[in-house]
Amino acid sequence: MIKALKTRQICFFYIAILPVIKFFMMPSLVCETAGEDLWISVLINCLFDFTAIFIVYLCLKDADCDFFTLIERLFGKAFAKTVAAIYAVFFLLKTVMPLNEVKDYVEMTLYITSPNIFTFMPVFALVIFVCIHHMRVIGRIADGVLIVALIGYAFMFALALPNTDFEALLPVGARGAKNILQGSYVSQPWFNDCAYFLFFTGNHVKGKKDGLKIFASVAVSAVIVIFFCMLFYGTFTSIAFRQRFALTEISKYTTVINNTERFDYIPIFALLFTAVFSLALPFYFATDLFLRLLPVKRNLAAIIISLPSAILLLFFEEYFATIETFITQIASGFFILFGTIFPAVLAVVMKIRLNKENKLEIQRG
Repeated sequence: MIKALKTRQICFFYIAILPVIKFFMMPSLVCETAGEDLWISVLINCLFDFTAIFIVYLCLKDADCDFFTLIERLFGKAFAKTVAAIYAVFFLLKTVMPLNEVKDYVEMTLYITSPNIFTFMPVFALVIFVCIHHMRVIGRIADGVLIVALIGYAFMFALALPNTDFEALLPVGARGAKNILQGSYVSQPWFNDCAYFLFFTGNHVKGKKDGLKIFASVAVSAVIVIFFCMLFYGTFTSIAFRQRFALTEISKYTTVINNTERFDYIPIFALLFTAVFSLALPFYFATDLFLRLLPVKRNLAAIIISLPSAILLLFFEEYFATIETFITQIASGFFILFGTIFPAVLAVVMKIRLNKENKLEIQRG
């Protein structure tokens, strides 16, 4: 079996691609309930993601096939198709918030006049282009956007840091456990990064200290997001929840920009470029799962998967407040279950089954 990815590319995937999509609306949304404890809510999510990835990797690091093929081998086709269908829905739901917030961000901040409703539609051409390729495209994207993302992080943090009041984050835990956990819950649509890791299991070229490299990259990804949230609240303090797009606002009021021009658009465009590929990821994996359910051509599957989101943006935008409430308040439980809990539990069960099979083979030998 030819492996689709290298460990390096998985590491770049977590460092360069996944943090960026969390920089738009998520910080302000969490601030509505968690306030200055925003970063604690985010930290909780990051710890759950790290733990789930840690468990999945340790249990299935020796797997000779991908996660869903292994499920079919151990539990049968019916169960494998059921799991694939659940995760297809999972990734389709994960497209909703990132896609709409990037669309709103582009239309509300990068255009002087109100753009046409079809302005954002060309993004679907990129989404479909990514979806019609095999998994190697994920590794190539990760390699390609790493430098761009790092430049964006460096510039953004350097511009925001001098204007940040870290004392505004004190006292730690001031909002109480209930609000912190509520902030963690409503931000679930942007996390559950273990779901992506399921596709990398058994699909990468193994090397020395793979686990250490992957765990380190997941930790770095978490630090980037947590630090960004700290900078965001430290910049706007009690009115942070009103700043709809953290990516633009966080560096807007730095002294250098006030005295010159808004060259903060350099990191903004760098991170926006990376974000476009990041929002294509749920579509890619949903397409991959759709192909496991129905024997159609990949091109057609990519179009079918992209169609619901395009229809949502074109015809249901006026109802998006209701859709957002559904995603953050109700679907968040679904994300926690199948993005964190289920993969970890199933990985442990699969490990036990694999160990039993190996023992039986040894006894027969």
